[in-house]
Amino acid sequence: PHDKHRCFMKHATKYSKLFQLSFIFTITAIISIAFIDKPLAIYIHIVQLDNIKQLRLLSEYMPIIIMAICLLSIINYYRNKKLNLALSLIYIYAGLHSVLTIKTGFKILFGRYWPKTWINHNLSLIDNNVFGFNWLHGFGNQGSFPSGHSTYIAYCITWLFIYYPKQRYLWISIATLGIAPQVILDYHFFGDCMMGIALGIFFATLIIIIWQKYIELILSKYTTTAVH
Repeated sequence: PHDKHRCFMKHATKYSKLFQLSFIFTITAIISIAFIDKPLAIYIHIVQLDNIKQLRLLSEYMPIIIMAICLLSIINYYRNKKLNLALSLIYIYAGLHSVLTIKTGFKILFGRYWPKTWINHNLSLIDNNVFGFNWLHGFGNQGSFPSGHSTYIAYCITWLFIYYPKQRYLWISIATLGIAPQVILDYHFFGDCMMGIALGIFFATLIIIIWQKYIELILSKYTTTAVH
Protein backbone atom coordinates (compact mmCIF):
# COMPACT_ATOMS: atom_id res chain seq x y z
CA PRO A 1 0.00 0.00 0.00
CA HIS A 2 2.81 2.40 0.84
CA ASP A 3 4.42 1.77 -2.55
CA LYS A 4 1.10 2.44 -4.25
CA HIS A 5 0.70 5.66 -2.27
CA ARG A 6 4.19 6.82 -3.29
CA CYS A 7 3.40 5.94 -6.91
CA PHE A 8 0.20 7.96 -6.74
CA MET A 9 1.96 10.95 -5.22
CA LYS A 10 4.59 10.74 -7.96
CA HIS A 11 1.79 11.05 -10.52
CA ALA A 12 -0.06 13.79 -8.58
CA THR A 13 1.92 16.58 -10.26
CA LYS A 14 1.07 15.10 -13.66
CA TYR A 15 -2.60 15.02 -12.76
CA SER A 16 -2.50 18.65 -11.70
CA LYS A 17 -0.77 19.69 -14.93
CA LEU A 18 -3.31 17.76 -17.00
CA PHE A 19 -6.23 19.48 -15.25
CA GLN A 20 -4.53 22.83 -15.87
CA LEU A 21 -4.04 21.88 -19.51
CA SER A 22 -7.73 21.00 -19.80
CA PHE A 23 -8.60 24.45 -18.42
CA ILE A 24 -6.27 26.13 -20.94
CA PHE A 25 -7.92 24.28 -23.82
CA THR A 26 -11.35 25.33 -22.50
CA ILE A 27 -10.33 29.00 -22.45
CA THR A 28 -8.83 28.60 -25.93
CA ALA A 29 -12.16 27.16 -27.14
CA ILE A 30 -14.09 30.14 -25.77
CA ILE A 31 -11.70 32.63 -27.40
CA SER A 32 -11.86 30.69 -30.66
CA ILE A 33 -15.67 30.73 -30.70
CA ALA A 34 -15.67 34.48 -30.23
CA PHE A 35 -12.91 35.50 -32.64
CA ILE A 36 -11.42 32.67 -34.72
CA ASP A 37 -13.90 30.00 -35.76
CA LYS A 38 -15.97 31.84 -38.36
CA PRO A 39 -13.19 33.58 -40.34
CA LEU A 40 -10.97 30.50 -40.19
CA ALA A 41 -13.68 28.17 -41.53
CA ILE A 42 -14.50 30.57 -44.36
CA TYR A 43 -10.82 30.98 -45.25
CA ILE A 44 -10.28 27.22 -45.32
CA HIS A 45 -13.21 26.86 -47.72
CA ILE A 46 -12.06 29.72 -49.98
CA VAL A 47 -8.55 28.26 -50.44
CA GLN A 48 -10.10 24.78 -50.84
CA LEU A 49 -8.13 23.06 -48.11
CA ASP A 50 -11.37 21.24 -47.28
CA ASN A 51 -11.06 19.26 -50.53
CA ILE A 52 -7.80 17.44 -49.72
CA LYS A 53 -8.81 13.78 -50.08
CA GLN A 54 -5.77 12.38 -48.26
CA LEU A 55 -6.80 14.22 -45.10
CA ARG A 56 -10.19 12.53 -45.23
CA LEU A 57 -8.51 9.15 -44.92
CA LEU A 58 -6.35 10.45 -42.09
CA SER A 59 -9.43 11.78 -40.32
CA GLU A 60 -11.24 8.46 -40.69
CA TYR A 61 -8.49 6.06 -39.60
CA MET A 62 -6.36 7.96 -37.07
CA PRO A 63 -8.79 7.51 -34.13
CA ILE A 64 -8.71 3.74 -34.70
CA ILE A 65 -4.91 3.73 -34.94
CA ILE A 66 -4.59 5.83 -31.78
CA MET A 67 -6.90 3.56 -29.81
CA ALA A 68 -4.87 0.54 -30.98
CA ILE A 69 -1.64 2.23 -29.85
CA CYS A 70 -3.22 3.03 -26.48
CA LEU A 71 -4.45 -0.53 -25.88
CA LEU A 72 -1.21 -2.15 -27.04
CA SER A 73 0.78 0.17 -24.77
CA ILE A 74 -1.37 -0.75 -21.76
CA ILE A 75 -1.03 -4.45 -22.65
CA ASN A 76 2.75 -4.00 -22.65
CA TYR A 77 2.67 -2.12 -19.33
CA TYR A 78 0.63 -4.81 -17.52
CA ARG A 79 2.01 -7.82 -19.40
CA ASN A 80 3.12 -9.49 -16.15
CA LYS A 81 -0.09 -8.72 -14.26
CA LYS A 82 -2.85 -10.61 -16.04
CA LEU A 83 -5.69 -9.52 -13.74
CA ASN A 84 -4.69 -5.85 -13.95
CA LEU A 85 -4.33 -6.20 -17.71
CA ALA A 86 -7.78 -7.68 -18.28
CA LEU A 87 -9.54 -5.21 -16.01
CA SER A 88 -7.60 -2.21 -17.31
CA LEU A 89 -8.69 -2.89 -20.90
CA ILE A 90 -12.33 -3.20 -19.83
CA TYR A 91 -11.96 -0.09 -17.68
CA ILE A 92 -10.43 1.97 -20.50
CA TYR A 93 -13.22 1.01 -22.89
CA ALA A 94 -15.95 1.66 -20.30
CA GLY A 95 -14.37 5.02 -19.49
CA LEU A 96 -14.23 5.97 -23.15
CA HIS A 97 -17.87 5.02 -23.63
CA SER A 98 -18.85 7.17 -20.63
CA VAL A 99 -16.84 10.16 -21.85
CA LEU A 100 -18.35 9.95 -25.34
CA THR A 101 -21.82 9.78 -23.80
CA ILE A 102 -21.07 12.98 -21.87
CA LYS A 103 -19.77 14.52 -25.11
CA THR A 104 -23.04 13.66 -26.85
CA GLY A 105 -24.93 15.33 -24.04
CA PHE A 106 -22.95 18.51 -24.60
CA LYS A 107 -23.65 18.33 -28.34
CA ILE A 108 -27.38 18.16 -27.64
CA LEU A 109 -27.15 21.00 -25.13
CA PHE A 110 -25.20 23.42 -27.32
CA GLY A 111 -26.64 22.44 -30.71
CA ARG A 112 -23.91 24.30 -32.55
CA TYR A 113 -24.17 24.69 -36.32
CA TRP A 114 -21.35 23.07 -38.31
CA PRO A 115 -18.71 24.73 -40.49
CA LYS A 116 -19.86 22.78 -43.54
CA THR A 117 -22.75 20.48 -44.54
CA TRP A 118 -21.41 16.93 -44.85
CA ILE A 119 -24.01 14.50 -43.44
CA ASN A 120 -27.82 14.33 -43.21
CA HIS A 121 -28.23 17.93 -44.39
CA ASN A 122 -26.69 19.30 -41.20
CA LEU A 123 -27.07 23.08 -41.02
CA SER A 124 -23.76 24.87 -41.51
CA LEU A 125 -21.92 28.15 -41.98
CA ILE A 126 -20.65 27.42 -45.50
CA ASP A 127 -23.82 25.94 -47.00
CA ASN A 128 -26.59 27.68 -45.04
CA ASN A 129 -24.90 30.83 -43.73
CA VAL A 130 -25.79 30.03 -40.11
CA PHE A 131 -23.31 30.41 -37.29
CA GLY A 132 -23.79 29.98 -33.56
CA PHE A 133 -25.72 27.78 -31.17
CA ASN A 134 -29.21 26.33 -31.41
CA TRP A 135 -29.58 25.44 -27.74
CA LEU A 136 -31.02 22.03 -26.84
CA HIS A 137 -31.37 21.10 -30.52
CA GLY A 138 -28.14 19.20 -31.15
CA PHE A 139 -29.86 15.88 -31.77
CA GLY A 140 -28.63 13.39 -34.36
CA ASN A 141 -25.96 15.09 -36.44
CA GLN A 142 -26.95 18.66 -35.58
CA GLY A 143 -24.34 19.35 -32.90
CA SER A 144 -20.81 20.41 -33.82
CA PHE A 145 -19.62 21.33 -30.33
CA PRO A 146 -17.56 19.69 -28.91
CA SER A 147 -15.72 17.51 -31.42
CA GLY A 148 -16.19 13.79 -30.78
CA HIS A 149 -13.01 12.88 -32.66
CA SER A 150 -10.99 15.27 -30.52
CA THR A 151 -12.55 13.97 -27.29
CA TYR A 152 -11.84 10.37 -28.31
CA ILE A 153 -8.25 11.06 -29.28
CA ALA A 154 -7.46 13.22 -26.23
CA TYR A 155 -8.85 10.49 -23.95
CA CYS A 156 -6.53 7.86 -25.44
CA ILE A 157 -3.52 10.16 -25.55
CA THR A 158 -3.95 11.08 -21.87
CA TRP A 159 -3.54 7.42 -20.91
CA LEU A 160 -0.35 7.30 -22.97
CA PHE A 161 0.90 10.53 -21.33
CA ILE A 162 0.50 8.99 -17.87
CA TYR A 163 1.97 5.57 -18.60
CA TYR A 164 4.65 6.50 -21.13
CA PRO A 165 5.58 10.15 -20.38
CA LYS A 166 9.00 9.95 -22.04
CA GLN A 167 7.29 9.57 -25.41
CA ARG A 168 5.08 12.63 -24.87
CA TYR A 169 6.28 14.43 -28.01
CA LEU A 170 5.39 11.37 -30.05
CA TRP A 171 1.91 11.33 -28.49
CA ILE A 172 1.45 15.05 -29.23
CA SER A 173 2.44 14.47 -32.87
CA ILE A 174 0.04 11.55 -33.23
CA ALA A 175 -2.80 13.51 -31.63
CA THR A 176 -2.15 16.43 -33.97
CA LEU A 177 -2.35 14.12 -36.99
CA GLY A 178 -5.70 12.88 -35.75
CA ILE A 179 -7.27 16.22 -34.81
CA ALA A 180 -5.89 18.74 -37.33
CA PRO A 181 -7.81 17.25 -40.32
CA GLN A 182 -11.06 17.94 -38.49
CA VAL A 183 -10.35 21.67 -38.74
CA ILE A 184 -8.61 21.67 -42.14
CA LEU A 185 -11.50 19.78 -43.77
CA ASP A 186 -14.11 22.07 -42.15
CA TYR A 187 -15.58 19.07 -40.35
CA HIS A 188 -15.30 21.05 -37.12
CA PHE A 189 -14.51 24.56 -35.99
CA PHE A 190 -11.20 25.06 -34.22
CA GLY A 191 -13.10 25.81 -31.01
CA ASP A 192 -14.98 22.50 -31.26
CA CYS A 193 -11.70 20.62 -31.30
CA MET A 194 -10.21 22.64 -28.44
CA MET A 195 -13.23 21.84 -26.28
CA GLY A 196 -13.13 18.18 -27.31
CA ILE A 197 -9.49 18.00 -26.24
CA ALA A 198 -10.36 19.67 -22.92
CA LEU A 199 -13.12 17.13 -22.25
CA GLY A 200 -10.96 14.17 -23.21
CA ILE A 201 -8.08 15.24 -20.97
CA PHE A 202 -10.27 16.18 -18.02
CA PHE A 203 -12.33 12.99 -17.84
CA ALA A 204 -9.44 10.67 -18.76
CA THR A 205 -7.43 12.15 -15.89
CA LEU A 206 -10.31 11.62 -13.46
CA ILE A 207 -10.74 8.04 -14.66
CA ILE A 208 -7.01 7.31 -14.37
CA ILE A 209 -6.91 8.74 -10.82
CA ILE A 210 -9.72 6.38 -9.78
CA TRP A 211 -7.89 3.47 -11.42
CA GLN A 212 -4.48 4.16 -9.89
CA LYS A 213 -5.61 5.41 -6.48
CA TYR A 214 -8.34 2.88 -5.71
CA ILE A 215 -8.81 0.01 -8.15
CA GLU A 216 -5.13 -0.93 -8.47
CA LEU A 217 -4.82 -0.79 -4.69
CA ILE A 218 -7.73 -3.23 -4.31
CA LEU A 219 -6.23 -5.51 -6.97
CA SER A 220 -2.88 -5.39 -5.17
CA LYS A 221 -4.49 -6.49 -1.90
CA TYR A 222 -6.46 -9.21 -3.66
CA THR A 223 -3.37 -10.57 -5.42
CA THR A 224 -1.34 -10.55 -2.18
CA THR A 225 -4.12 -12.39 -0.32
CA ALA A 226 -4.46 -14.95 -3.12
CA VAL A 227 -0.72 -15.66 -3.09
CA HIS A 228 -0.68 -16.23 0.67
